[in-house]
Amino acid sequence: MKKILSLIFLSLFITTKGFPDNEMPEKARPNDKRISLYEYKKKLWIQNLRGPGHLYTIKPKGNAKVFNYEKNISSSKLESQLSKGYLLSYLFYDKGVIKYDGKAKDGRFQENITNKTLFYTHSTGKSIISYIVGHAICGGYISSIDEVIDWPLMKNTLYQGQSLRNLLNMSAGDKHVVDKNSARFMGSKKHHRNMGLDSIAQLLVGTKAKGNNMFYNNALTDIIANYIVFKTGDKYDDLMREVFQDKIKIENEASYEKHRTAYEFKTNEFSGTPQTLASYSFFMTRLDFLRFAEAMMKDYQNNTCVGNYLRESQQQAKKWYKYRPTAKNAQWWLHNYSKKYGAQFYFDFSGMKNRNIIGTEGLNGQNILIDLDNSRIVITNSAATGWNVRTFMLKVIKDGKLPK
Repeated sequence: MKKILSLIFLSLFITTKGFPDNEMPEKARPNDKRISLYEYKKKLWIQNLRGPGHLYTIKPKGNAKVFNYEKNISSSKLESQLSKGYLLSYLFYDKGVIKYDGKAKDGRFQENITNKTLFYTHSTGKSIISYIVGHAICGGYISSIDEVIDWPLMKNTLYQGQSLRNLLNMSAGDKHVVDKNSARFMGSKKHHRNMGLDSIAQLLVGTKAKGNNMFYNNALTDIIANYIVFKTGDKYDDLMREVFQDKIKIENEASYEKHRTAYEFKTNEFSGTPQTLASYSFFMTRLDFLRFAEAMMKDYQNNTCVGNYLRESQQQAKKWYKYRPTAKNAQWWLHNYSKKYGAQFYFDFSGMKNRNIIGTEGLNGQNILIDLDNSRIVITNSAATGWNVRTFMLKVIKDGKLPK
């Protein structure tokens, strides 16, 4: 009890110092005590969402993939990271076998990292949403990646009449309506997830798209997430079970944070409906991250319908405007090494020309990197940036070897 009280006290202190309430600041270099605090705050945040029904949850079916393991490959650099660095979990999968299964050293934090620990997906959840889009297309709910948005909720906004491809590629011409620093829509003091999509649509009445330059933002993926709900209607739960239970085969619950109702707007016919609540902000366990990655890899390799969606996403990917592999501190973020971005995925990585590599990246290092040719996957979950993605991800995927 004393430990929990000390965490609560420290939580109050840190919040008053301007730190985000349950998010580690992106450029923080925390000690173990602070990591413990934020892990506790994360757990408490999820519990608080669950109570009033602010989580959409997919339960496991009992058919989870059981992985094959080999003895961990020796890597003093990884052991050092897991003993005193920011990595909380590291998984190296090679041709159907987990060859390194690493978790932060027991005893470092108030609660040990386990296979039941839930991690925020952060922006890796954007890629999960895209994967769901692929299933919605293959299930006949959405006609194609080029389907034109015809959505009563958004009929008076810049998104109506656009191609779904534009939204998936972050090329919807919405730079003038989203604050790139705060993820808030212009004219609102609320984070976009603290209002339903009906309120967002009212904010956007009369807006028009301006150009089609890529503008990476968080709000747009939540619009895609809700478009899936709109298109599937009363079959939405069936689609989500198909993706998470039958394809990914999760072992533990997977959830996403629902949008809230914003009371400053008048209610309308859409208020509180499922198509105003979905988001890409998932909570998943470390091995379910890997199950998601493996499912995508196998779809791509086996040329399934969803695999063809992933191939099309790769083929139509556009030049990524944040490619900067030689910039100072580039090594802290995976996206700095990607030359192309398409359909919420990163492609064409530095030093791996003509290799079919697909990547995802979430805040503070919730990352996935997949070698689609050699069936090689690296999954990281971490407390903060400050570890080298070239050393622990790119080179491992490129060479199939862990750092010494």
